[in-house]
Amino acid sequence: MTNLFKGPAPSLYKDFSPLAYFSYQPGRKSFQQGYLGITNNVSIVGFLHLRYPADQPLLAKQIQICFLGNEYIQLQESGPKVLTYNSYQICKTVVELWKSSDGNYQEIYDMDLPFEIPLPLDAPSSLSIDKERGKIEYCLRAIILKKPNIKHFRGSTKIIQCAYTVNRYTLPPLPDPKKWIKDDPTKRGIGYEIILNNKVFGPRYPIVLRVKLTFYDPRISLEEIVVGLKEYSAVSSQSDNKKRSKYIGKKIVKGKQISVSSESQENECTTDIKFTIPEDCIAKLDWSNKSFHIKVTHKVKIKVRFGLFNKHNFSLEVPVKIVNMLDVEEEAYLATEILYQQEISRYLEPEIQFNTPPPNYEQNWFPDQTSLPSYSSNTQIN
Repeated sequence: MTNLFKGPAPSLYKDFSPLAYFSYQPGRKSFQQGYLGITNNVSIVGFLHLRYPADQPLLAKQIQICFLGNEYIQLQESGPKVLTYNSYQICKTVVELWKSSDGNYQEIYDMDLPFEIPLPLDAPSSLSIDKERGKIEYCLRAIILKKPNIKHFRGSTKIIQCAYTVNRYTLPPLPDPKKWIKDDPTKRGIGYEIILNNKVFGPRYPIVLRVKLTFYDPRISLEEIVVGLKEYSAVSSQSDNKKRSKYIGKKIVKGKQISVSSESQENECTTDIKFTIPEDCIAKLDWSNKSFHIKVTHKVKIKVRFGLFNKHNFSLEVPVKIVNMLDVEEEAYLATEILYQQEISRYLEPEIQFNTPPPNYEQNWFPDQTSLPSYSSNTQIN
C-alpha cells in the first residue's frame, strides 16, 4: 500500500518496513509540538501505522511507544564506537497505545494509533561534535508484544525505531551590548571605541560590530579588522577530558576599504561589520549547549592590525551564546497559538477577561550555570 502519510525518511529508521512506520500530524513537518525552551507544553505527537497483508496478519496483544534520549561519549581516537561507563540517559517515557482486551493475541491488518508523549522541558538539543566523539541522540521506538514464530526463529518482541532530532528555541534577545573604550593619554598612538550589539546571536540575529578608531599619529594606518566566531567543545569523563576549538567563520575588512575622516582634530574612521548566521559560517555550527559530559561554548574574537608586529595591534574577545531562534513562520505560528490560548482563557473565565495574565514561558535555558542540568527521570504513562 502506498504511504499517503508524511513522516520521517526511511533512512532515519533502524530497519524501515512499510508494514509498520510513523507519521506526523497532518500539515506538520515534525513530531515536536510546541517550542522547547519557550512554551511550557511540548510534546512528541504523531501516528503509528500498521499495514499487514490479509494472508500474514500481525498477531499481537500489546503495543507501546517509547521516547528515549541518551548522551554518548567516545574518548578513544580509533577503534569501534563504545558507550563509556559514564554516559547518561536523558529521558525515557513509555506510553501504552493498545492492548488486547482479553489478553490473547489478536490479528492486526490495518491500524492507525495516535500518540502524544510529553517532552521534558529541560531536555537539551540533539548534538553531535567532533566526528561523533560526543553526541546527544533521541529516538522514537514502538514496542510490539507479538506471538513468537519458533519455526522462523522470530522472538516475541518487534521494535520499530526511528531517530529524531530535538530542537530547543530561544526568544529574540533583549539588547545587551558590549563596549570597549580605550584612549591614548599621550595622544601619540591609537584610541578606539568598539561596540558589539549583543551577547546572544542566532539565525536572523547577526553579530554586528561597530569600530571607531582615532589616529593621534597620522603616520599610523589601518591594515585590517578581523571579526571571528570561534567554537569550543569539551567531552569529559572521570578519566579523561578532550577539548577542541575551531573557527566557525571570519569576516575580514581591509583598511583601504574604510575611509578616514579628518573633519575633527584627529583622523578618525568608523565602520560596521556584520557576521550573519548561518550564511557566513564556513564550518559546521553547533548551538551553545551543556549536558552531563558535553559542553559547547562560543566566543567572538576581534583583531585590529596596523601592520606586522606593530605595537598598536590589539585583540579583544567576549563569550557569547549561539542559539536556535524562531524563523518568521514559527514566530507567526507561536503568536497565533498564544492568542488562541488567551481567547480560550477569556471564554472560560469571563470575569477576568480584562486582566488575563500573559502566557507562561519556560525560563531561558542558557543563563550562566554553575551546575549541570537535572534531567527528568524516567516516566511510564499508561
